[in-house]
Amino acid sequence: MDNSYFIYPNANVDVELPRFHSCIWEFDNNSSLVEFGFEISSASLNGHQSLDLILYIPWLTEKCILNDLYDKLKDSANSKFIFNTSVTGSSYLDGGDNMLGVVYQFIGRDPLCLLPIELKAANKKIKISINLAHYNNLPGNKPNIYVRFSIKPNIAYVSNRRKGIAKSQVIYDIKFNERRNLPDNLIAELANKGLCKIDQCFSFNILPDKYDIIFYDNASLQSVRTLEYDSFIKYIGDKRVKKDQLMVVFNKKKEKDSYSFFSMYSKERIGLAQFSLALLLNVSCGILFFISQLRIPPNNPNNFKEFLNKAPLELYLAIGIFILTAIFFLWPLFVRFKNWFLKLFQK
Repeated sequence: MDNSYFIYPNANVDVELPRFHSCIWEFDNNSSLVEFGFEISSASLNGHQSLDLILYIPWLTEKCILNDLYDKLKDSANSKFIFNTSVTGSSYLDGGDNMLGVVYQFIGRDPLCLLPIELKAANKKIKISINLAHYNNLPGNKPNIYVRFSIKPNIAYVSNRRKGIAKSQVIYDIKFNERRNLPDNLIAELANKGLCKIDQCFSFNILPDKYDIIFYDNASLQSVRTLEYDSFIKYIGDKRVKKDQLMVVFNKKKEKDSYSFFSMYSKERIGLAQFSLALLLNVSCGILFFISQLRIPPNNPNNFKEFLNKAPLELYLAIGIFILTAIFFLWPLFVRFKNWFLKLFQK
């Protein structure tokens, strides 16, 4: 799957992102969730009443569900967790209703203004609209702003998956603002625009902890830990998040024109599929050995009818097991072919 992402302003202006966050959640029930968050430099906002950014996502469709996470982050407990530092104070852009934006003071980092956004998806792009009218009313030196949102894809996984007989692999190959991977439809659009400058890029992969890391980038890997369930369930509020079942792999790079993150995970598969395959092979061999002993002349229908009449019940039971296990393996191929055919018909 193509996982090349691009973020750029909707107008011909320079926009600097001191921090860019991506967080990919993948669950056991063939579903996923993706979060994007980014900090925008106050210097990029001078004189603007609003700012529109475009995020190109190769797998995005209009069936994806978009959700602004401002309502989550305006809770200081959630912001403390997401920004990994204590909140020492806050002020609200609307005097206390906390609907139009909040400015947080942190320990060990500069203040940050969190703002709500409007999201619209079309043609594999999300338009992120930020109203700066109330932000511009802040006195003195204005802080950087931060926005964050989530996407519920209409595909099972964002990662690449390889399923073998005995082992499954998960491959993340995530790229941000790599111009060599620009799709044809963006080349003309970006002819007179620049991509946003990203100073630091953070990539979080959250996946079941039954996987082992078999390849990672030593230079970018920051930590591997078990998901902090209590904090995350309060923040994300997703029932798919299970206690002590997910791990967080955190990578970080900085001061580059573009960013890429590659990692591989695998798990041993000894389950229903493997037992079913063994059963299928065993039954197949048994049927073949049984039939080979009969030596029925192929052109003698009377002998074949006699065979059907005298065949033991166990043979029919074995044939039934053979058919059921064959369906078990062929059914995913049938579903895949059906989905491909329906997409072809819709086009």
